[in-house]
Amino acid sequence: MKKCLPVVVFILFLSQSCTSKDQVWKNEAIDPKVKATMTALNGEIYAIMCENNYEKLTQLFSDTLMNQLGPDFAKKFMPNMQQVMKGHNYRVFDEFYIKCPKAKDTITLASGKGDSAYTIKFASPAPQTYFAMLVAGDTTDEVMLTLVYTNINGKWKVSNLYGENYSLRSKNAVEQYYYAMGQQKNGYLLDAACTMALAKNCIAPGGRTFQYKKTAEITHFSDSITKETDEKYMFPYTMNEIKSKPEIVNVHYQILAGSFVPIVIYKSTINVADTVSLKKENDIIQKGIGKQFYGIDLLNKTILYRAYNELPNGNNDPRYYGYVQRIP
Repeated sequence: MKKCLPVVVFILFLSQSCTSKDQVWKNEAIDPKVKATMTALNGEIYAIMCENNYEKLTQLFSDTLMNQLGPDFAKKFMPNMQQVMKGHNYRVFDEFYIKCPKAKDTITLASGKGDSAYTIKFASPAPQTYFAMLVAGDTTDEVMLTLVYTNINGKWKVSNLYGENYSLRSKNAVEQYYYAMGQQKNGYLLDAACTMALAKNCIAPGGRTFQYKKTAEITHFSDSITKETDEKYMFPYTMNEIKSKPEIVNVHYQILAGSFVPIVIYKSTINVADTVSLKKENDIIQKGIGKQFYGIDLLNKTILYRAYNELPNGNNDPRYYGYVQRIP
């Protein structure tokens, strides 16, 4: 699973709120001429990002944005976005055209229906601002590219942009939340915790000020399911019923052939070079994994395993041996 890095450019919020003279138009209510201009710009920027062309893209940026770009924008953000976007068309999630006579007023944008309703708050950097939210990707990973344009001396420039996960495994954060609740209800605690990890990775697709109506509720449930999981399994979890007593240190989702599958990370006392003995141990782990973590072999058709003698700590690159369990 890949997390796209947002551009590290933040507009400070001021204490003012929008005045009665401020005007906001959304989607089809936007002036057709303005919408046509911005649709062309959206398409141009999307194509440039699919090419990973930093020079062409930054020609469309405001001077303020250019001065605040960090090195990670070209090295990490653009390649990460390209990996998900390239080869896919985008769809418009929402667009807003804002006229705010007094620049720097705090604007609150609201859209969506029911539990998927959301708000975005930002400080308008200029009298005219255009907010475009584009979604692209596949069933494994969709990203939202959020473009904030300002009209500077009669010309539209990008003054800010974000790129974040919108959905993972075909579910956005709200949908992940409800799916995890069902898993918890059925006793599939570990899978529920893994699902909520995905939810947290797409909780703010429109940037740091994006907030779903359910954000606080989702965060609370995520914290509670994590606590419940930690109390029940208390990693590292030693499988005492196996003679070699392997220690399971982590279980999380990983992408395999376009799908999210659980991977079980464990420490073995058997030398990973002794593949015969290690395979025998893993066969026993596979047979009992559903008893250790109820539901993991019922909801998933594939489970990955990775055996270490020395665990990775961020500063080393220890040898490991991997296994794939296919469940009919």
